[in-house]
Amino acid sequence: MLKRFLLTFFWLFLLLLLYLLTLLPLLVVRSQLDDPSFIWAFCLWGALAVLSFIPVLSRLIKQVWFFQGTGETLTLEQLQERLLSVNGMQGPVQAIRKRKSLVFTWKYQETLWCETFVRLGLSRLYELHCRFDPATRTVFLKDRIRKADFVICPERVKIGCLRIPLPFFSVRKRRLSGIEQYAILEPDEYAFHPREIKSPIMGTILASGWNVRFSLF
Repeated sequence: MLKRFLLTFFWLFLLLLLYLLTLLPLLVVRSQLDDPSFIWAFCLWGALAVLSFIPVLSRLIKQVWFFQGTGETLTLEQLQERLLSVNGMQGPVQAIRKRKSLVFTWKYQETLWCETFVRLGLSRLYELHCRFDPATRTVFLKDRIRKADFVICPERVKIGCLRIPLPFFSVRKRRLSGIEQYAILEPDEYAFHPREIKSPIMGTILASGWNVRFSLF
């Protein structure tokens, strides 16, 4: 895991350095431009840099944060059924099928967990979106966040729009290596951190012979 962090910072440093190098020609001709022309050119450079940075960053994350599956390979249907089994467990995680994807989040509709979120003062709802690519046996994991207001549990829970955060890289395979652990942990053993969803889901996917890639989109 440390190697992936170092690689990410290394490539980000090189990418930022490259952007600075593309700014040098504009700085060289600065004395030949009047202020409005320079400001217009600088704004254009900034806009192009921002627009290109996001897809490049997404590509970088997909390449660096790749994990090879290790277990016996299941079919797509078998893998999805295995992941959907969390809905029958006593833990706080639920799986929602959306078209060809699965979304994992906390069981905020259940009184026990909803009241726990209120007691802990949680104001954000984490979602892990899983997109399946059967051709390469790869699951793309996307982190999403919603603002949540647990007004009256569970009758009145206000859930906001999706936001795209930076990926949660802090996964701990040893802490929660598979979804089976949801069935044995007690409610007070959860910190309700995103990794408590991402780590076991990721571990289950890898143990099912499928690869995992982190992704922004």
